[in-house]
Parts: sequence; structure tokens; C-alpha cells
Amino acid sequence: MPDLMRIVSRDAFAQVLGEARARTQALDPSQSATLRRIADQLELMARTTARGRVPHEDDRARVDIGLIAAREFEETDPRYADQLQELDYTFKRYPLLPPGPPVKRRGVLQVWSGREAWHKLVLEPGVPRTVGTAKADFVVEADGAGSPQFQILWDGVCAQVQAIDPHRLTINGQPGWHGELAHRGWMTAGATTFRFLVEDYSPPPGPVKPSDAAKAALAELQPRSKTGRLYAIVDAARSDRALQLLEESVDAYASLYDGEQGRAYDDVAPYLVQLRADSGLLQRLVEEGWGDAWGIYVESARDFVAVRRHFRQFLMVEAEGEAHRLFFRYYDPRVLHAFAATITPEQRKEFLAGIDRIVFERPDTAALQTLSM
Repeated sequence: MPDLMRIVSRDAFAQVLGEARARTQALDPSQSATLRRIADQLELMARTTARGRVPHEDDRARVDIGLIAAREFEETDPRYADQLQELDYTFKRYPLLPPGPPVKRRGVLQVWSGREAWHKLVLEPGVPRTVGTAKADFVVEADGAGSPQFQILWDGVCAQVQAIDPHRLTINGQPGWHGELAHRGWMTAGATTFRFLVEDYSPPPGPVKPSDAAKAALAELQPRSKTGRLYAIVDAARSDRALQLLEESVDAYASLYDGEQGRAYDDVAPYLVQLRADSGLLQRLVEEGWGDAWGIYVESARDFVAVRRHFRQFLMVEAEGEAHRLFFRYYDPRVLHAFAATITPEQRKEFLAGIDRIVFERPDTAALQTLSM
């Protein structure tokens, strides 16, 4: 197959399949048993993927044109061989292909356990990366006596994982030396668990029609995201879709809750995310969530760790007349709007220490509101 695959969606599969069928007919299958076998298998692919169908596992197992291509056409017709090999590979993994046109999506390997949980390795298609405790592209649980543990390569459909001797891996629950990770797959290397996700994999549940207020907010926020100083605090309790967007992004994010007790609330936690200039996450968050109190946006020159530490200290506060500390949901725009109306100068100074400004939606009109010094 080529280094960079063309077939990264179902629409792309249909296009390459059409090209391969035309090329096969041009070579005249009536003159060759090999070509007749290829034509029959291409016909099977076309029939079982027509009108939005997903081919059954038994049908996907019947295809072997990749082997035929490598044996018969690698030297004489490499472009045709590449088409057949890609079709073979992706037909066997057809359920993993997202619908729609081909879009270049990056892969994300995310640390899921240990003190470095939430850290991400962003994988460009076709670029192998090493992971380990030392001397690797992505070092996790650094150990001076450690070593690379595995190599991972995102090909646009699956992540191919290969252990580096003497290490062994557990991939999707199966111990071994190598394997594949599809979207939301899991693996373990040493004492660290990882999960794999594909950027922007899941489409929105329905048509997205951003409001005028959302469009205005995006116009204000997008230029600021290019500086690397724009963060969001997203409330997963408000929407399953909000957390899904964070997970399927290349942007660094982490729960504001700490420890094992905090992990129990992953589904409803507030998350700090640093918005990257080369990511579409900001646009998706604003267009889908502005007006529904998904969270707030923060500008700061401080780094991710410092901003997270700063906002963690306000998760619980003391209130006059209350015997116990109370949760402070300042990352809810409705709560922040009320707080901004009554904040004292001392509270403002403490809350905005190291923060340039906070942008959020008004609860009544969804118009953009700011809180700053």
C-alpha cells in the first residue's frame, strides 16, 4: 500500500473501488483467471457496501485481492496494486471507516492511568512514533533506566502497534507483540494504560445551526486561539457531546478533579482544555454549545499546569452561614454571570490572578460577556 492512504472514509472507499473496477475491466478479465477473480471480489465489495450498507464479517473475510495484487501487479502496475491492496485492507475494516468525504484526521494516543493521565501523543498519518519510559518520542513515567516500549503508526484507519523487545503489550485485552487499535481502543505497556482516539471522529447528533450569538462569539475567540493563550473550562455534566468533543481532539485537556476519587466523576467533571490554533475544537464547542452553558473561555499567558492549579482552588468555597464548604460551579456561565454582578474587588483580584479575562455567555441573551481586571 502507499505510505499515505487515500481510503480514510466510506466515500473515499467508493471512489477508489470505482477506479479499480474500471481498471480491471480495461485489462479484460475474460483473458485471465486472475483478473476474473479480482473482478468478482470487487463486485462483492460494491454489492455489500451499496446504499449505505456495512458488509458482514463473513463477506469481509472472503476477500484476498491484496495478496493477489502483491504477487501479480506490484512490479508491472504498482498503482493498480496499491488500489487493490488498499481496498482489501479497508474492506476488512469497513465498519471503522467514518461516513462522508475523506478528511485528514489525526490519531491521539492518550495516557489513561498513573500520574501522567490525560497526556496526549498526537499522531500524523504515516509517521511512526515510539513510546516508552526513556529514549522515546513520547516518554511516560520517565525512568533513567527505562527504554522504548513500543512503536505506533496511525495509517488513517487503524493505529498499528509493535512492541519493542523485550517488552510485551496488552492490546484490547489480548497480550502479544503487535496489534491494531481502532477508535476508542485500549492498550497497556508496563504499568501504563493508554487509549486511542481519532480526531473529530463522531459527527454531531443532528444538523448544527449556530446562533447569531455563537457566530459573534466565535469571531471574537478564534483570533485569540492562534496565540496559544486561549483555554476553555468545559462542563461535562451539561452534555455528553461536550466531553466527546474533548476526547476526539488533539488539544490538551484534563479534569479539574484529582486522584482516584476524581476519576469516578469523569463523566460529569469540569475539564480545562488548551485550545490549539491547528484544531477545530473551538469552532465545534462554540457552534454546538454556545447558549447551552457548556462552559467558559479563559485567556492567560500562564501554562496549562499553572492555569489548572489556579482554577482548582475555587472548586469548593466557604459560604457565610454554612458549616461545610460548598461546590462553586464558576465554570457554569449562569453561575459566573451572577458572581460577576456581586464580586468584591478582593474576590476579583484573587479569582483573576494570572488571568487576562474570562469570556462567557449571558444566560438571558447568550450575548458575549467578559470578566477582567
